[in-house]
Amino acid sequence: MQPASANTSTAWLAVRRWWTIMPIVFITYSLAYLDRANFGFASAAGINHDLGISKELASLIGALFFLSYYFFFRFPARSTPSVAVVKKLVFVGLILWGGCAALTGVVANIPSLMVLRFMLGVVEAAVMPAMLIFISNWFTKSERSRANTFLILGNPVTVL
Repeated sequence: MQPASANTSTAWLAVRRWWTIMPIVFITYSLAYLDRANFGFASAAGINHDLGISKELASLIGALFFLSYYFFFRFPARSTPSVAVVKKLVFVGLILWGGCAALTGVVANIPSLMVLRFMLGVVEAAVMPAMLIFISNWFTKSERSRANTFLILGNPVTVL
């Protein structure tokens, strides 16, 4: 049997873990969803008219993100073996992700927009698997479903 102080410190660590890790996971995945939809927002704001993008080309540009995200790089990102590698991957990925997202706002031609949308999908492909790895390493089996719910809750909250 453990002393009462050990139970108190364990409970405090559990609460601290929820208030430290989950906001970061939630915000990161919310921003990931926003990046998926940012070309749609830009289209509604007039980027298609400004750059002379046809409806067909707008569909291709919108699909480039998902092509790189789901088909080319999502599965290799899941095969990351260690937590240390995941931490470095997320750090570098978030830096590149922010750069690609910022550059998307200042594109002046169609080819650069296409490259940036594709690269944004490549960089963001590591986000979801990395968040799931973090959750699986920081939360017990009984807490993981609730933690995963908070992760996925980022999507509808972002839409709101």
